[in-house]
Amino acid sequence: MRPQTVQQLSFADSLDCVPLRPGPVALALRVLCVGTLASLAVAATLAPQSARAQAGTQQGAAQRQYAIPAGPLETVLNRLGREAGALLTFDSTITDGLRSGGVNGQFAVQQALEQALKGTDLMVVRSAGGGYTLRAMPTASQGAGGATLAAVTVTAAARGDGRTDGSGSYAAGPSAGATGLSLTLRETPQSVTVVTRQQMDDQGSTSVSDVMRQAAGITVQSYDSERSNFNARGFSITQFQYDGVTKDYDGVYDWGATNSDMTIFDRVEIVKGATGLMGGTGDPSAAVNFIRKRPSEQFAGSVTASLGSWNNARTELDLSSPLNASGSVRGRVVAAYQDRESHLDHYQQKKSVFYGVVEADLTRDTRLTVGADYQNTDPRGSTWTGFPLFFSDGSRTDWDRSFNPATSWSERKLTSRNVFATLEQRLANDWKFKLTANNESSKHRSLLGSASGGYPDPVTGEGMYFFMGDFRGNRTQNTLSASLSGPYELWGRTHEAMFGATWSDTNTDGPWSESLYPSLPGSIFGWSGNYAQPAFPPIAAHDEKRRQSSFYGATRLRPTDALSVIVGARVSRVDASDSRVYSDGVTPALESSMRTRGQVTPYAGLVYDLNDRYSVYGSYTSIFSPQTSRDANRQFLPEVQGKSFEAGVKGEFLDGRVNASLAAFRIEQDNIAEYVDFVDGESVYKPIKGVTSKGIEAEVSGEIAPGWNLQAGYAYAHVRNAQGERVYGSTQMLSQPAQTLRLSTSYRLRGDWNALTVGGNVTWQSATDGRVWHPVASDYASIRQKGYTLVGLMARYQFSAQLSAALHIKNLFDTKYYSGLGLFETGFYGEPRSASVTVRYQF
Repeated sequence: MRPQTVQQLSFADSLDCVPLRPGPVALALRVLCVGTLASLAVAATLAPQSARAQAGTQQGAAQRQYAIPAGPLETVLNRLGREAGALLTFDSTITDGLRSGGVNGQFAVQQALEQALKGTDLMVVRSAGGGYTLRAMPTASQGAGGATLAAVTVTAAARGDGRTDGSGSYAAGPSAGATGLSLTLRETPQSVTVVTRQQMDDQGSTSVSDVMRQAAGITVQSYDSERSNFNARGFSITQFQYDGVTKDYDGVYDWGATNSDMTIFDRVEIVKGATGLMGGTGDPSAAVNFIRKRPSEQFAGSVTASLGSWNNARTELDLSSPLNASGSVRGRVVAAYQDRESHLDHYQQKKSVFYGVVEADLTRDTRLTVGADYQNTDPRGSTWTGFPLFFSDGSRTDWDRSFNPATSWSERKLTSRNVFATLEQRLANDWKFKLTANNESSKHRSLLGSASGGYPDPVTGEGMYFFMGDFRGNRTQNTLSASLSGPYELWGRTHEAMFGATWSDTNTDGPWSESLYPSLPGSIFGWSGNYAQPAFPPIAAHDEKRRQSSFYGATRLRPTDALSVIVGARVSRVDASDSRVYSDGVTPALESSMRTRGQVTPYAGLVYDLNDRYSVYGSYTSIFSPQTSRDANRQFLPEVQGKSFEAGVKGEFLDGRVNASLAAFRIEQDNIAEYVDFVDGESVYKPIKGVTSKGIEAEVSGEIAPGWNLQAGYAYAHVRNAQGERVYGSTQMLSQPAQTLRLSTSYRLRGDWNALTVGGNVTWQSATDGRVWHPVASDYASIRQKGYTLVGLMARYQFSAQLSAALHIKNLFDTKYYSGLGLFETGFYGEPRSASVTVRYQF
């Protein structure tokens, strides 16, 4: 929620697109503003007048209870910002040596800030953009205006959206991903990992895989050069969301769910365990929510350029500014371009990214956000699976990591576009209404040729054949969601409730061509990617439809000050159909369908505060997850069903700058998909029952000392079927590592060396087992990838307030390991050691 600005906003103010400062930057942002005027006008006309405003009650005056102890002023302001939902950004040198008496009692945001500043020579005033500015107390010579302190602002006060951009910290703010209620990590009865913007920048994370490799409890496995699979608690992650909007995921063509560029995102929130209340299904692994960047209250921008191993060149532009004099309309533009080669022979990739968003305060109680993002990924030399793991005599292969089985023309080209709009309305008694519409359009061209089939002779290298195919598709997904949340009084106490509804319609279509498997002429040992591109005869057209709708609700009851109980449920409806119509006029069409009505997914959780620092919690939810995998008759497998339990303890330290958790979980599931065979260009699966996963997770994250950020986590998961056997992935015949350790850190030196920041990351995981067909034994053999450790280093030097340069080194010790096993009897190596230099100019 945004506070009232100093002057009362009119509709004309909201549509005033005159920039505060002239120039090309403001002009570029002005284009975004002008493009949304029509929609703003309609929304403003429909927006109701606030009865509270007419009664003279100001937005931002809503009070809440604070119990922030005395301490360093910087610490008190940081905690106050988190509890009030404010994003505080200021130069810590300004508050050096100052202390605060704390904030205790029930206050509005401005009153709480004034309490925190008591006894100092600072005062707080509202800025025209709706935030707050700290000023020095006026002296007789200064008059009433006082002297403004540079670089000390409290932006977006009472925003409560958990933004991390500009925070400089690995600490996370409130999140609604688990329950739909905006809760701190300690108040949430599930494990939550948040990768902040600062952590992404420190660790050089530009892709989803980069982020997931560093997230606690998450493992990454490669299908091939373009596709990855993410896992948590022993199972594949299939819930991907963008600003809370779920993106349909099929695990085959991906449609951009796992390869989005990270430059447009503020943070990544990962809720572990089943998330059926908010995600639409009860997938027991995790739900990953990518939160886009939003405009800032003041003008800000950066230009970034980097150059790395294998001619990896990348540029980024990020601009944000108010678009009118009052600051009621704000815009942001983010763009990136990357042109790179790879450690793989004859591979290259070009990627273009654009994102634009405008926020407008239509009234003091109404905000409209309109935006769009676009990404085009164009690779050449894309592999389809990996390399053979056995020679024809049954001995093991040992390829160089640069070996690329793909042809030079092989590609997985993907273009995706999202257009979204969100209307947020503040109602009486601190209730909020939110309406979001999203349209996604994606298309892919997977023209593939990869010499990955067969078992080569260990001497001559002969005996290989190609996997070749021409796969094309177009997909549109329209999503509409609405939610209502706020506090209510019952039995003399204040509780919270939220209600919501979602509707999603997805359509996928395209031609279906015949796959080819020609023999590779000659030896694989001399392979260079040169092979003529064949014609792929079209044989059919496919059309897939999927419609989902649901209603959900939850309440957070507060029987006592220390105890909170969250109960809720989601009622879902799913309809899916798939048809393949052959062009020969003879072959009968193939049809698949699925229908589910009134499926109820309950949720229950409780949190008990032991004291001001520690809480214990427990949660339960049922699992309901419709599947896109098909059996030998090309029918959808039955829904995955089961139960998920979690219990643990959470702690909040250093006045909320550090969060820690320890959790134990147990997951029981039926109908898990298990790979059977590859028939007519498609994988065939069967459902298995009695799959159980149990384990523990521990994590700590935040700013553990001034200038020292850390995120570290350990996870153990024991996954077995009803017979006590390992469970292998549904696409890759690969088990999950039982243990993982993740650590990312950065430290800004003090004193004369405070321009230098050093850090890095460590990822370790235990052994995994892959099932691969053995050419001599004529049966499946087990290949073990031993546990391995990857180490990364970083160093950044701040030449001035605007200019910095950073060095990143990945896989420092050049560890050779399998990043994927078991997809069509092949393997895939992880990336060797690499380095990059990044220069950034901020203004």
